[in-house]
Amino acid sequence: MAPHGRVLMRRLRAVRSVTAGKIIIMTYMGNFLLFITNLAFPFAALGVLLGFVFSPRRRVLKTLKQELKERFALEDPSLIPQGALWVHCASVGEVKSVSALMKQLKAFYGRELLVTTSTAAGKAEAEKNPDVSKALLVPLDFYPNARRFLRAAKPHRLFIVEREIWPNMIAAAENEGVPVILLNARISRKSTKAYAYVRPLFKMLFGRLSLACMQDADAAARYKTLGLPRDRMRICGNVKYDTLNDTPGKLKEARELLKQLNWEKAPVLVCGSTHPLEEELILKAAPKWAEEGIKVIFAPRHLERKAEIKTALSAQPLAYAFVSDKKRPQNCVLLCADVMGLLQSLYAVGQLAFVGGSIAPRGAHNLLEPAILGKTVLFGKSFHHTPDVAHALLSAGGGVLVDEENLERTVLRLFKDPAALENMAAKARLTALKFKGATQKTMEAVENYERKSA
Repeated sequence: MAPHGRVLMRRLRAVRSVTAGKIIIMTYMGNFLLFITNLAFPFAALGVLLGFVFSPRRRVLKTLKQELKERFALEDPSLIPQGALWVHCASVGEVKSVSALMKQLKAFYGRELLVTTSTAAGKAEAEKNPDVSKALLVPLDFYPNARRFLRAAKPHRLFIVEREIWPNMIAAAENEGVPVILLNARISRKSTKAYAYVRPLFKMLFGRLSLACMQDADAAARYKTLGLPRDRMRICGNVKYDTLNDTPGKLKEARELLKQLNWEKAPVLVCGSTHPLEEELILKAAPKWAEEGIKVIFAPRHLERKAEIKTALSAQPLAYAFVSDKKRPQNCVLLCADVMGLLQSLYAVGQLAFVGGSIAPRGAHNLLEPAILGKTVLFGKSFHHTPDVAHALLSAGGGVLVDEENLERTVLRLFKDPAALENMAAKARLTALKFKGATQKTMEAVENYERKSA
């Protein structure tokens, strides 16, 4: 071998040696950090127990024994389906968003579905799904707990939805020979910065993942900085958007409501998932809107605030009502939707929509709910939970950015130009349709992984 060839080989061996050394060190540090998290478990467990005892929601105590059994992985193994697909979700929203995906996974693998959730509400939602064989609360993230649960259930695969990254769950699954796959994965900028402080732990964990189906390129980039190998990622989109429905179930009820209010021919602004700051702005602008015949429906994000909202409505000059009221004033201008499950149907009967949590700094709620119905969408600059959707709507001309200063005049301007409003609404719908298809892309990624692993 020529001298320069021997030099090159020595350099390659040196690089490999250094790389191997770094991997060993990172793995050691990752395992050490995992060990530390398990040392903290008794304190976390004590916190959970105290939370049960002192919870203002005393009803949870009725199921205390069963909840503790599930949280500590003490459920009777005979009650858990063996060799099932284990799908872990945070709560109600995640269970709903992957319902179609779970159905397809069940058909593809030919196995039962075992679903765990972090909340009791999520578990109740999973129990409603006819495709789910068993729903349980996820065991607390302590390695012996995770291992005991895995050995009791012997799952075929573990699918983790969105950002439910529990270190011991992943480590125990890998050690028990259960492939781990992320579905609809996302991670916030804030979480990425926090996880970076213990990067060796997440690099070790993410190195154990078999496949990660990402919502978007931003999520992929953030996971990559934390050590998830790029060749195991697939950008599939957000499966939540596949649940968008352009024929809401309570459309007839919403139309009847407008008829009762004599609003059938009036311009109607529907404000969804509003927070206190946004409601304050709506009530401030409402008198000007009312002068132009504009009616306003707003649906608070948190219905437990009804008493507070009633006080605010009583302090302003316009006639108002609640959806739940049996009698409403004839000259009603403001309507508060104080019932669950009606929002999308209300979007459908209005001509213009504002999505809350976007002027209030909450990251914005679902911008595509009104867009899929062909409604121009107003929202504020706080849209960090759905930046891809926000930018797409703005670029296409189906969305309009508003703030505390221009909300009032923007609504007036849009209603004064019905042709432009209709054109923007059509663009909003086309934009929403482009976001569908993530469920199929995710299934294709899973099927390709299984073919290559066979």
